Amino acid sequence: MATGNSDEVYDLLILVDATYSMFNYLESLKISLPKVISISNLTDSFERVGLLAYRDYSEFSRANDGMLEWSGWLQHGEGSGREGAETSAASKSKKVPSVTAESVMRMAANLEPIGGGDYPEATKTGLAYACTLMREDATTIVLLYTDAPPHCWMVADRDKGSNYHAEQAALSKKDTYDGFGQYFIDWVSAAKQLHQGPRKAHVFSFLDRNLGTSALNAGYYNYLSTITRGACLYLTDARPHNIAKVTVDVLLAWMGTGKDGSENVQLPAKLMRYKNGATIKQIKNERDDVANQYFWASTPNPDSKHGHLPAAVGHQHARNKLEKEMEDNVAETALDSNTLRQYLPKRKTPVQDFALRYRTDEIYRRLVATQLMDVIERDVASMSLNPVFGTLWRAICNDRENPERESLITAFGLQIETIKDAEEKARMKLWLEESYDYAAEILEILDSVPEDERYPCVFLDPTIAFTAGKKAQENESAGNSDEVDVRPITEFRRDELLEIGRSCDGRILRRLGKILTQLSFAHSAADLPAHIAVTTNKEVPRIPLSLGSKDNGWKLWRILLHTVLPGTMLAARPAMLLAALSIRIGLTPLFSNASAALLSWKSRWNNLEVPETWNSSCLGLLLDADAEYRKQVQEADNHAEVASGLLGDSDRELFTQLVHYQHARANLLTTLHVDIGWTPDKTAMPVGPTVQCRGCEYPRSVTIMVEKSGGKCGLCITNDFQDANHKSRALNAHVNKHDDATATATWVECSVQACRAQYVCYNPEDLNVRPKCHFCRTQKRVASDTQGKPTAPTLECEQCLSRIIWPHEFRKDIQHPFKCTACVNNRKTVESTETNAERICKENGQGWLLQNTDKTVAEPFQRSLFHTISKAGTDKFMANVRILPELDPDPALTMHGKLIRNKEAMKATLMSWIKQRTFERTPCALCFSDFPNARLLPACRRRGCNQRICEGCLNSWYGSNQSGSIINTAALFCPFCRRLPAARTLAAYGMGIHAVGDLRNAVQERGEWIHAWCSDCGNARRYLERECARGTPDAVQNWRCEGCIAEAQERARIAEQEARDALALVERIDAEGRRNAEQALEEAKRLQEEFRIPVKKCPGCKTRTLKVSGCNHITCTIGGCGTHWCWGCGKEFNRDEIYEHMESEHGGLYG
Repeated sequence: MATGNSDEVYDLLILVDATYSMFNYLESLKISLPKVISISNLTDSFERVGLLAYRDYSEFSRANDGMLEWSGWLQHGEGSGREGAETSAASKSKKVPSVTAESVMRMAANLEPIGGGDYPEATKTGLAYACTLMREDATTIVLLYTDAPPHCWMVADRDKGSNYHAEQAALSKKDTYDGFGQYFIDWVSAAKQLHQGPRKAHVFSFLDRNLGTSALNAGYYNYLSTITRGACLYLTDARPHNIAKVTVDVLLAWMGTGKDGSENVQLPAKLMRYKNGATIKQIKNERDDVANQYFWASTPNPDSKHGHLPAAVGHQHARNKLEKEMEDNVAETALDSNTLRQYLPKRKTPVQDFALRYRTDEIYRRLVATQLMDVIERDVASMSLNPVFGTLWRAICNDRENPERESLITAFGLQIETIKDAEEKARMKLWLEESYDYAAEILEILDSVPEDERYPCVFLDPTIAFTAGKKAQENESAGNSDEVDVRPITEFRRDELLEIGRSCDGRILRRLGKILTQLSFAHSAADLPAHIAVTTNKEVPRIPLSLGSKDNGWKLWRILLHTVLPGTMLAARPAMLLAALSIRIGLTPLFSNASAALLSWKSRWNNLEVPETWNSSCLGLLLDADAEYRKQVQEADNHAEVASGLLGDSDRELFTQLVHYQHARANLLTTLHVDIGWTPDKTAMPVGPTVQCRGCEYPRSVTIMVEKSGGKCGLCITNDFQDANHKSRALNAHVNKHDDATATATWVECSVQACRAQYVCYNPEDLNVRPKCHFCRTQKRVASDTQGKPTAPTLECEQCLSRIIWPHEFRKDIQHPFKCTACVNNRKTVESTETNAERICKENGQGWLLQNTDKTVAEPFQRSLFHTISKAGTDKFMANVRILPELDPDPALTMHGKLIRNKEAMKATLMSWIKQRTFERTPCALCFSDFPNARLLPACRRRGCNQRICEGCLNSWYGSNQSGSIINTAALFCPFCRRLPAARTLAAYGMGIHAVGDLRNAVQERGEWIHAWCSDCGNARRYLERECARGTPDAVQNWRCEGCIAEAQERARIAEQEARDALALVERIDAEGRRNAEQALEEAKRLQEEFRIPVKKCPGCKTRTLKVSGCNHITCTIGGCGTHWCWGCGKEFNRDEIYEHMESEHGGLYG
């Protein structure tokens, strides 16, 4: 064994009560058992591990899920990846068949909590069977989990046919359980057999809280654990993960491998110990009166002073007195690290230093890698909490030669990302980064450098302070932390320094650039400052530049950050990126070393197996370093042509295309200015050519004349007037019989994008919608093959390209080339307007922006760069993908149906953004912080309101209302245009306020009443009259309306009365009845809680659903359902119809 003591051999047997009430304990086995098996394999603590479940004799005849279920023994090393695993000679001689770890864990996962019947369970039988599984040449550690006492005389149901009599009969048979059954008929005999018999055990009892706090019932297990030299404790929080945590920590404490450090970790359990055990060895059997000090063996006769009372009452008083005496003899101690160290029994010889064993045992190293990978995949958080796992993890992190090291580190990082709790994830990330402390290894590297190679060197002078400038400090205090980090470089954490291995974004490069520029250089020992010359490498590390050579494995770049934070060592690829950064910023003393290192990696960047490389920031850094290198070499070589650089020609072209592609995506929303023809919007200008209408006899604009009408205008032909007065008013508006081409008229443009025809509107005051010409309004009357196409007879202006309605029969005197009235009158008819690439693509397609031959990129601008290049392949991407390609013929681009006149200038502007690898940032209209355009969203999505704000402001504005608080009605409206926002905006950011019942009343009465959001019924209710408030009312939380409070009080009154009635019966019933009453009380409380928060069935999948508070719009989260339904009436609705229903039926704010 690893202990070095061959006589000390242990097996581990987990014995669990598997009756109905043990669900949480069975669930905990799924968490704890894999860890227990891994710990056993890594520490050699146990030769065998097994799982035994027991129920009661009511399940004796069941074929499945019967009274006893046994996993079989898992021999040490089986299924662990351990080569040459050995078992003891005794194990071999008995030829006990071994099972796999997977089969043991599978049994734990499949255990069903079944049966029970009466309160006590067949614990005696479970221990008897366990004794048959044990062996004489090993001590068995038994972890016993239960929530009920054994079938002992005082607590058993002794009626005819009860489980007690069945167990007594079974154990009394001569040869039952290999002849051990007779020793387990009596509890005292059972304890002594396990302690003194040929097959010995230490029993550690884990009790449920209800059992543990009952001295009469818990005493049986406290006695058993005390006699067998184990320990008895009960759980104060019986959630599965807590049971598992206590199990593992108790086991580790028994091994002598408690947590490192002085921190005292609290555990959700209490340890029970007898204060006085002087007579404990004198107990003869479970009915011996001597035992009453330790467990319930008999009920003393009633005191004489109670002789006038009925016998039952007298016995109850005697029992209460006995229970009090037992409680006084038990010391309960909250379980924590100190308690485990001080009071828990330990194995005689602590386990071997497994970190030392790792360094000296090759087979053990392979076992550690296998076991740690299994732990990481099952429960990565336990790595930082379990001292065995933590110690071995640090050992393997320091073992650079272990081929499994990188895969373990990668798996660890991936599993951390799956942790949902933000604090737990951050804690695990910090723990992981702190595992990478290589101070001793780096110091050994520095001391091994020959004296004649130690200069030139680089170091950080601790006496030089680089203070941030005033502007940088102002930026920091203003919260612009993305722009500048004013901390001294010695305050950077290790995880911040190691981030270059995952990302090369500007924040990380600025941090490392700050470090590189603050380093000092010495060409010889004479150049060292006096205060540095007298220090050692441990005090002020001096990194020789000679380490930046191929012979030394380019170690300079791997350990350079050790100067800032001792112990920091980069992997090979991040080290090369640090070298690239030094070239990028022009750090002359390190240029030669960095160039040599990067040239050695020239062919290794184009590797799709390293996803961290394939992002625009990393590729951009490599391209910049390559350009700077070629520039430096070219200048040093008298401007000679440089044949190659740090990147191969094909890689340089590929990386450039990828960076352009990524920054084209980033600039889809960047503002571009385009020149297009103007849009008259009820614009007053000369009417232009006119024609005398033969109907109304007015000179009308040719744009409203109707073909084949006998020379009549549209106003005379139409029948859309309400009455004669309306027609008369329309015919005579804004016109007289003396009008000529210079008369002023109102011009508009058809809003249909395919048409965009301009014409004169004689009744602009009646135009309250977007204008639409007569021909587009009558599209439904024309043939289906022409619908959707412009049908208006138009002429195109050769100057502004605007289309003017001009019927064919009135074109006799037109001059060519044609000029519209606006151009003739020298109006500005070409306007510059703002747009972006995304809008242009929606109207014209992506062909002008992205050449994507054969759909090489399946989802352009939608997926990450790594996903894109992985799916497309480097060769196809190079051949088929281009940004802003040169097309022949070059297609015209339009905006709102109008030709973009400055297409080339617009494309050049966009390309300049792309080549600069930047994108437009715009201030949020509410907080005025700068954000990329893609991160700014419409403030309310209402037409006419063009303000865009960041997501944080959207959440803080519309999400300021919370369930149970006062309703801020101002936050229901757009902060700018003061209108109600679009329903989807308030639904997304309003925290459910959009569907609060009677919210409309709160809005209508906001001038008179302050309303609050009831946390119970979820409706808006009057809270306080404004005239009574006299200022801002105090904030409230979990507020409930009067109606809900009255209902809650009545429910509480009923529940209290029921509880009192149930507890009044406890004094008159036995232990079993008490337990049943307590269970009935818990069930009553559950039903009352369910009544308080009603349960309704989803109309789609019929799943019972609780609504705690807030919105009555319920979306079913059951897989495959997704039904949208109304909590108020329980009916199913379409997602787009449910708000309308809640408004009309329940008084919600939205339709």
